Amino acid sequence: MRQQIFSIEDAKVLVWELTESIDELRSKLNLSDNELNEFGKLVSEKRKLEYLGVRIALMELIGKKIEIKYDSFGKPFLADKSYQISISHSKIWIAVMIDPARQVGVDIEIPTDKILKLYKRFLNNTEQKELTSGDKINKLMLAWSAKEVLYKIIGIDAVDFANQLHIFPFELSFIGKFNAEHSKTKRNYELNYIQNPDYTLVYCLA
Repeated sequence: MRQQIFSIEDAKVLVWELTESIDELRSKLNLSDNELNEFGKLVSEKRKLEYLGVRIALMELIGKKIEIKYDSFGKPFLADKSYQISISHSKIWIAVMIDPARQVGVDIEIPTDKILKLYKRFLNNTEQKELTSGDKINKLMLAWSAKEVLYKIIGIDAVDFANQLHIFPFELSFIGKFNAEHSKTKRNYELNYIQNPDYTLVYCLA
């Protein structure tokens, strides 16, 4: 099991490579009747692993088990609203972020060359000139994850990634920070990232 926890002020991010079996994860978690009903409707093994892994990760971060609910837009929140939460998964990786008060957003992605064919859909013309030469995926992966994170925080007013969110130029590193702006409100957001051969992770405390 590979698992890491990162902190930013009072917020925490847990990243976990899910190599355990469904039975191994089930043994660590007592599901409520409602959760058993939800879990029973899941068909794929991947979705079952994610369902269990996310709830175990939250339990480890918070220190106790609290049910996850979803609002009308599909955004997750804790039943007792004791923490703000954000959830992400990509292949066998999951990431969960919590903070007791402030809004949070997290996104994890495994590297893929497919982004070279997609980046013009989520980057505006200025970003395309500043962030890519058209053949490097590192900054493109970070830009995509950053916009996913901001959408999770801002909501529907950030659904148009290319026109409503702008990533400012930054120097690439394995661990770092960069800034982005929400075009409508002109609010600036600082995004933290970690990028390695396994995944790109971006997270934000708003």
